[in-house]
Amino acid sequence: MEQLAQYIGANYAILVAVLYFLGCGLKAMKPFPNQLIPLTLTACGIGLACLSVLSRYQEYANWAAALFDGVVQGILCTGMSVYVHEVIVHCGQNKKE
Repeated sequence: MEQLAQYIGANYAILVAVLYFLGCGLKAMKPFPNQLIPLTLTACGIGLACLSVLSRYQEYANWAAALFDGVVQGILCTGMSVYVHEVIVHCGQNKKE
């Protein structure tokens, strides 16, 4: 986890929590298929990270660098949120046994 966390920018740390709670909300929706949750979170993560990049666009040399940063950070934040969820689920299962 530490290796993944070092690549997530400080501006995107809150996105991990947002995606985690969005995933919990999607999981609670019974008609929403569980197998689509990671794909939906990835799309939301990329979209939200790109919105964050747009708010700081002047920091980038060109639009391609900004788009690349948004897509990569969105995917990394989604991966971290899914990882956190899995850790919580598996730690909770060990306590019940």
